Amino acid sequence: MQKSGLRDFGAIVPSFSENKPVAPAAPAPPAAAPSSHPPSASPAPVFTSDAKDPAGGAGPDAELDLLAELALHAGAETPLTIGLLGRSGTGKSLALTRLLASIEALSAAARRAGETPFLSKVVTVKIDAADIEGSPTIALAGALHARLAAVAPAFAAEAVHAASDPRSAARDAFERLDAARRKLEAEKGALGEAEGRRAKLTETLLYESSGSQVDAFARANRTRIKTALAAFGVTGDPVRDYKDMIRAIADRDGGGRTGFALRSFWSLKGQARLITLAIFLALIGIGLGEAYAQQAAWLGWLRTNDQFATAASWLENHLDWIPTLRTAAFLAAALALGVNLWRALRLIQLTFRGERLLQEELFARRRESDGHFGHQTRRVEALTAEVETLTRRAAEAERRAGGLQPDHSAATEPPPFALDLVKQQAQRFIAAVGAMIQKRGRLAEDDKSAAAIDAPQRIVLALDNLDAAPTARACEILAQARAALGPGFVALIAANPARFRIAGSDADCGLDRWIQAPFQVGETAARSDYGALVRNILGQGAAPTQEPPRDATQSALDVPMSEAEAELLAELAPLAGGSARAVKRFVNLYRLARTRAEEGRDHKGALALMLALDAGGTQGEIAAMTDALSGPRGEISVDLLQGGPRLTRALAAVQAAYGKIGVEAARRAAAVARIFSFHA
Repeated sequence: MQKSGLRDFGAIVPSFSENKPVAPAAPAPPAAAPSSHPPSASPAPVFTSDAKDPAGGAGPDAELDLLAELALHAGAETPLTIGLLGRSGTGKSLALTRLLASIEALSAAARRAGETPFLSKVVTVKIDAADIEGSPTIALAGALHARLAAVAPAFAAEAVHAASDPRSAARDAFERLDAARRKLEAEKGALGEAEGRRAKLTETLLYESSGSQVDAFARANRTRIKTALAAFGVTGDPVRDYKDMIRAIADRDGGGRTGFALRSFWSLKGQARLITLAIFLALIGIGLGEAYAQQAAWLGWLRTNDQFATAASWLENHLDWIPTLRTAAFLAAALALGVNLWRALRLIQLTFRGERLLQEELFARRRESDGHFGHQTRRVEALTAEVETLTRRAAEAERRAGGLQPDHSAATEPPPFALDLVKQQAQRFIAAVGAMIQKRGRLAEDDKSAAAIDAPQRIVLALDNLDAAPTARACEILAQARAALGPGFVALIAANPARFRIAGSDADCGLDRWIQAPFQVGETAARSDYGALVRNILGQGAAPTQEPPRDATQSALDVPMSEAEAELLAELAPLAGGSARAVKRFVNLYRLARTRAEEGRDHKGALALMLALDAGGTQGEIAAMTDALSGPRGEISVDLLQGGPRLTRALAAVQAAYGKIGVEAARRAAAVARIFSFHA
């Protein structure tokens, strides 16, 4: 396709709606006959909402598909603004939704096609003017960034870097890194404290928490504990010594309960002596028993010895004492062992009770401590990851800035007279996005970075509900958007031109200066089949047929323009307007409108004449043409006195190039021209 020359991009948009265009809803099924059984399909609604687009409804689908081709054509110069114009209620919002859906469908078809004149990677953003608050430029930048961050995050991040001052960005990156590191060190310190408290929880409950269960039990039974410990020679603070014993039990390295119990029977003061005494007495008892059993042997030995003969006689007379002494020895041994057990069990009972109270309180405290420790650990891990990310970003920012040497520091500071730094930053971001889109086409083959892979080829911004804003606010939105959006952007505006004075006072929004491709929604709605819409609303329409897939291999806009057409457009340029913008729009609109002309039926010369007359004709010239179109069928003729010399020369040029123009052909041409017009 030849360069379309669609320049002088009109203003558009901020605020953001991430909702994608809604595809036409499926028609409601026909109402079923009354039955006692519930219907298998949903019944037709009893009242139809404006929120949905019923299939088979009124809509300029063919023209919208043509505008979608214009928005996605690789040969269309940007910035480009397409205006969906019409009175309130003519279906501008519906047409905007359908146009966005057509753009996305054509983009998807372009991705599937081998060779295509259309761009395949396009980002669409639909914006409601009623949602815009504050500065429209800031709202637009925020909406654009949010959308790009969702569909092309690497590209969005690169655009943010490109929009910022490199030295200022590097300084801010290192400041954020330093702050994150300080925070990480503080959190690590808090983690260490939490770990220390967690490790010393037993000591804390035993020795530092005066209100703990163990402390309360120890103080309530101080006398018993003191008596039990005094029996083992412990004369210090009984509560402290008691807690030390509990600590020994709680410490698993010390053997726990089993180890403490064994130590209670043997290693505490007096316990070993009692056990030794019991063993000694038991051995005595055993020895006495053996002596009584072997009395004949040892008495005989004593009698053979003169020195022990008297003793042998005495012992023989008193042998009945040996069983008594043996029994006494065994009883004494048992008594010593019993005293040992009683002393140990009394201490074990008190200590095990305290240890059980400690474990119960430790269980509750550890749950809380473990939760805090786990949270602190996750916090440190998150901050560590954040510091690593900020380190990479700071290094990248330093690379972009070419180092951090402080030359010309005043240049890195924001100007003191800047009123709105955020707005300036928003403008730079939008400009950076457009510049990166333009650069992507040149570097796509060589640059394999994530940003280049993510980069869209064009961004389509749709501004809806502009009529809901006051006229002054709507003009402000359009003016700031027009100043912000540049190459790489296509804007779609749905508005009622009657609310914006196209020419006149200083309050004029100048839609004709901002919109290169006007489209009158009301003109196409008049040709819609409203009878089919009624039947569809009532659920009695025909079942919708599946739309054929879009053909993205060719475009109607690529049909070359003949030399005769080019010569005729040059002849009609004086009638089309007295400015380069008007002539440019006239040529572009003819390129669009000629695709709607049918060969052998429509007169291309008449179409060019009607477009030129609509673009720059005076009231007298338009009135003369209106009178000519209202005449009887046959050849069209214009009153020279009423139409003037410009219209007469233009009509003569058309007839010389394409022959006579019939009234019917002129009427059809006028109808097409009204579609691509600022005038309803």
